[in-house]
Amino acid sequence: MSISLRGVSKQFGLFAALDDIDLDVPGGALLALLGPSGCGKTTLLRIIAGLETPERGQVYFGGQDATLWPVRERKVGFVFQHYALFRHMTVEENVAFGLRVKPWRERPSRTEIRNKVRSLLELVQLDWAGPRFPAQLSGGQRQRIALARALAVDPQVLLLDEPFGALDTRVRHELRRWLRRLHDELHFTSVFVTHDQQEALDVADTIVVLNRGRIEQVGAPGEVFDAPVSGFVHRFLGEVNELPVRFEQGRARVGPLDLAASEGIAPGSVALVRPHELEVLSEGAGWPAVVSAVREIGAIARLELAVEGRAQGDAPLEAEISRERLANEHFKVGQNVQLRLRRWRIYPAAA
Repeated sequence: MSISLRGVSKQFGLFAALDDIDLDVPGGALLALLGPSGCGKTTLLRIIAGLETPERGQVYFGGQDATLWPVRERKVGFVFQHYALFRHMTVEENVAFGLRVKPWRERPSRTEIRNKVRSLLELVQLDWAGPRFPAQLSGGQRQRIALARALAVDPQVLLLDEPFGALDTRVRHELRRWLRRLHDELHFTSVFVTHDQQEALDVADTIVVLNRGRIEQVGAPGEVFDAPVSGFVHRFLGEVNELPVRFEQGRARVGPLDLAASEGIAPGSVALVRPHELEVLSEGAGWPAVVSAVREIGAIARLELAVEGRAQGDAPLEAEISRERLANEHFKVGQNVQLRLRRWRIYPAAA
């Protein structure tokens, strides 16, 4: 089931939660709505579900105008951050709930419901948990039960609102991979909300970056990460070093490094460089720096670097190298090094 939004806007009092949103979600896609708190992503999800009505604009399901369709007619499954399971019901009863409350003409038989629940619990790898109550399960298991309940009514669209936000890091990582595999197996159209950049990059086919109720960028994860269209997207998707650009003799420079011809680069611009794009050399020409800290984090090492020309109180620059390279070259605190920029992007200071 494809979803299209055209000119969708939503106000809450004087606050514009969504401002003229145009978006296409192809059938079978797994799309992430990504952005900071208050950017409008949950409001957009609720409008797709029919839980909110836009002041302006249209919502289309499969090419049909569904803007005023009630929730039941949209055939969506909704998974919430905090599970929303019925605590007084067993796991089996929770999964069967959506089937048992259907109008009697549409309601499956008891045998069909029992078989459907059994197959869904097998799908989410919790077939042993049917007689238990939600309180007897872990957070990750409860979220899988919530997903099974959403799938029980055969939704055409699955909507997930911060589905893994309440879980610890290890469980969240496991469930992300599990959701991706499940989606590839069942091919339903999915839209999920997250503020976790890594989650969106790991799971989604397409990422929609929202900011202040507007879409900043839409694209595949690699495209959005490697070719951000604005300083906001660049900063939001991962860590960056922010370097002021100055102009000398028609050239744009950062420290002593020559970046590019300055035509089209506004005064006050900044160059954004990700830590893995900052090259650290123990000798040679570059931007002189001093190693002020070395931190080993998993497979990488992060170097903090003090350079000339940084304003008092500015954060040190950060570079990432492999642990293997750290072991071979023995970078240490107080060492003089040279910096080069592998890649950078220049934005106006306010972008």
